[in-house]
Amino acid sequence: MDEAKRRPLPDYIEMAQKDVSPNMKAILVDWLVEVAEEYELHSDTLHLSISYIDRFLSTNDLNRWKLQLLGVSSMLIASKYEEINHPPVDEFCYLTNNAYTKKEVVKMEADILKHLKFEVGDPTIMTFLGKVTVVAQEDYQAQLSLLFSPAYFKMFSIRIYILILPNKDFLVAASVVFLSWFTIQPKLHPWSSTLQDFSSYIPANLKECVLIIHDLQLSKRGGSLVASRNKYKQDEFKCVSTLSSPQEITNSFFKDVKDS
Repeated sequence: MDEAKRRPLPDYIEMAQKDVSPNMKAILVDWLVEVAEEYELHSDTLHLSISYIDRFLSTNDLNRWKLQLLGVSSMLIASKYEEINHPPVDEFCYLTNNAYTKKEVVKMEADILKHLKFEVGDPTIMTFLGKVTVVAQEDYQAQLSLLFSPAYFKMFSIRIYILILPNKDFLVAASVVFLSWFTIQPKLHPWSSTLQDFSSYIPANLKECVLIIHDLQLSKRGGSLVASRNKYKQDEFKCVSTLSSPQEITNSFFKDVKDS
């Protein structure tokens, strides 16, 4: 299976959408975070839902009034794929205050599946985070035990999906690891030769994405989109959304670790 065919197109909102804006998509994703929390859905269900939304919008010009319909129908498909007991269609209608009928949700579900060619088992950012985390934990050992919790990664991966297109999941995963280390040990280089060799990313490759995530951490971006941040303020998630790091990341940290 061609992996590229299962990825969203770059800049699809600007290229393919006439009536849907990035902010509308951001609001939708923030709402889906709340839905997933309310129904205690697996994190992969949420991430798959967002992936389906991005893939569908990449080539289908959608009326803004159907954006929430796309969201609930995508989550319906993802929950059927990931969950043992998924919410029924009627529940997804209820979530929209019955703005859409059961027939409309089922019709959109069929349209999405047809567009995806029933290829619904996407790798998500969580897939890549798992791989990078294993290497990083071996390298940094117990020092990252707090930040390498699933909660920390879920929070940032969700917010990354809101603000930038998730078509470079491995890069985002590596950048989250970089910022994790910087948060807990801001005076030490946040990257290692082991991670560099494993990922093939030198720190300079990560800079743009790291700075975006750093802005999220400092609440400089997406400040009005609070569902994921509020969720991860809870004790059960070790209050990871309250963690922060210095305001500036020194430029020397973006040099090749082998040259540092």
